[in-house]
Amino acid sequence: MSSVLDEISEFLKGRYQISEYPALHYQFEKWHAGKPFSGKKLLDGTPVFANTLLKYAALIAGGADLTIGYSENIPYDPEIIRFLESIGVKCLSELPVPGTFDVIMDCNGVYRDCKPKYGFVELTRSGAYRFAGTKEPVIMVDDSRIKAIETCLGTGEGFLRGMNHLGYADVSGKKIVVFGCGKVGRGVVFYAGRAGADVFAVDDPAMVENHIGGELVSRFEREKVLELLKNAWCVVSCTGKALALADEEYLQVLRNGDQIMVNMGVEDEWGSGIPADRVLNRKQPLNFILPEPTLLRYIDPTMALHSHAALELIQSDYLPGIRKASLSVEQEYWQIVEKHGMISGELSAAGL
Repeated sequence: MSSVLDEISEFLKGRYQISEYPALHYQFEKWHAGKPFSGKKLLDGTPVFANTLLKYAALIAGGADLTIGYSENIPYDPEIIRFLESIGVKCLSELPVPGTFDVIMDCNGVYRDCKPKYGFVELTRSGAYRFAGTKEPVIMVDDSRIKAIETCLGTGEGFLRGMNHLGYADVSGKKIVVFGCGKVGRGVVFYAGRAGADVFAVDDPAMVENHIGGELVSRFEREKVLELLKNAWCVVSCTGKALALADEEYLQVLRNGDQIMVNMGVEDEWGSGIPADRVLNRKQPLNFILPEPTLLRYIDPTMALHSHAALELIQSDYLPGIRKASLSVEQEYWQIVEKHGMISGELSAAGL
């Protein structure tokens, strides 16, 4: 175990400051001392990138017999897979035999039929739909205040980095229309607005809890929405629902226009009426074009909560069904990030 941890530490040397991952650092120190996962077999399906190595390190330090799951359904960095295999960490690209693992930390419900002993921890909202009617306990990390740090701040900041990566660095004064003002859309609106863009968020006002920056436009004001589409410099889909924007009038405007099109969710919200090459990164989330899709500082508390929920399953006797992560644990990690993390000012500015 110590050699694997040493190899991970050496690989990441000089890459991150502790203030970028205060929750995972706290978790590593606590679990390294207590070994709460000793003897337990875990499968972690978190998207595999360099910053995910810190999540794995805490689990391994905690005594877990860890396997990394990856597939074509979830973005991953092949270089990181090769590194993990080179240091002896098991990596699995196929679905495991049902019953192989004690806990599966899933993403997008990829492993929903694999029957872990204690249950699943699901990372995403889209995965929640796939676990409907489940016969195992499932802890839903997306249904937490902490996940908003990743999906709002992390994805919003990733939108700007993705645009910059493709040569669209200057958004100042540009009209950006964002469909969907949930956690992801709010983040895009917030960061694009801070960068000087003229931002319009299209959604059902009754469903929007909070947004900072930009103008909220009711999706029911059809003529106004169509006019915004026609004059947009960039159109961003953030509803999180497949085919949600597959409206023929919308599609016609976009097929006939030169608007930059961006998707920031995992689903194809436009459908076959818009070809993949019409959208940046071929309809995949724009930030996944980057070596680090979501900066560690934003995803740190989500990964910590995802891992801790696995421990919660092992230590509890939960009945089948979907539930939230422990509120007290979530609050503990939130306070760690506020006190020791570099994003405390952004949390306040974004109304989180």
